[in-house]
Amino acid sequence: MQSICTGKSAAPLRVAMVLLCLFCFSALTVGCDDESSRASKLEEARMAIDDGNYSKAITLLDGMVGTDVLEVLASAHAGLAGIDTFEILKQVDDGGSGDGSIDLIGKMLGTGDNDILTAADIETKLSEIDLAKSILLDSVGGQAAKLNDDGKVKLAIYGLTDVVLVMGKVISSKGGNNDVTLTEEAIRALGLVFVAADITGLTLGDGVDPMVQLNEDLDAVEAGITALGTGIENNDLGEEFDAFLKKIDTSSDGYVSATEFVTYLNTI
Repeated sequence: MQSICTGKSAAPLRVAMVLLCLFCFSALTVGCDDESSRASKLEEARMAIDDGNYSKAITLLDGMVGTDVLEVLASAHAGLAGIDTFEILKQVDDGGSGDGSIDLIGKMLGTGDNDILTAADIETKLSEIDLAKSILLDSVGGQAAKLNDDGKVKLAIYGLTDVVLVMGKVISSKGGNNDVTLTEEAIRALGLVFVAADITGLTLGDGVDPMVQLNEDLDAVEAGITALGTGIENNDLGEEFDAFLKKIDTSSDGYVSATEFVTYLNTI
């Protein structure tokens, strides 16, 4: 028996088909809009970092996920600590790193004409640079070896910054929580004599053993040298990293002891 569709029975079917098409189109459009909005916010966060508005960048990235988001977020927290990777590279290329192996980082961290850091500044900046390190590592599942070369250089800069800030905390604590300037000349001028207990007895915000943290940082610095290439003599930033490692790891065994750490401070 032949079935005949009347105009009445076909109309609801046509309406349903139209609604289904509209739904599918709407779903596709929303997906595109979401992706466009994500890319726009990520670019806006990058621009905020370029402008030095790190808090804005962090706010823009709130709730967003992805490796690219974490990389930008790490840069924002490093910025709050006072570290601008691009500016570091520029100053090194311009030969403006100062006379000492920590001067470039120390001057960037400090404020005012004398590059001063208060005890409170040191604590705040330690917290931010630790966040920058952990977020960057989170972007590769916590495995530093999985970072690309740019990521390894970033982690090396963050690691060296952490070491310099820990030095600042040791020096400030030794002087009764005084303000400090983290350049080799300023540290020498203090005339302080450090002992191993000054670093081993240090309390860091996350409760980690300070020597464990310092050696993890120095491992990152060494990985940064490798990422920069084998021709260190032709690589200004690599030279800065290499000079620092040679000064602090006097045994050249890849591990810095508490004695080596304070020897560096005493003979800086």
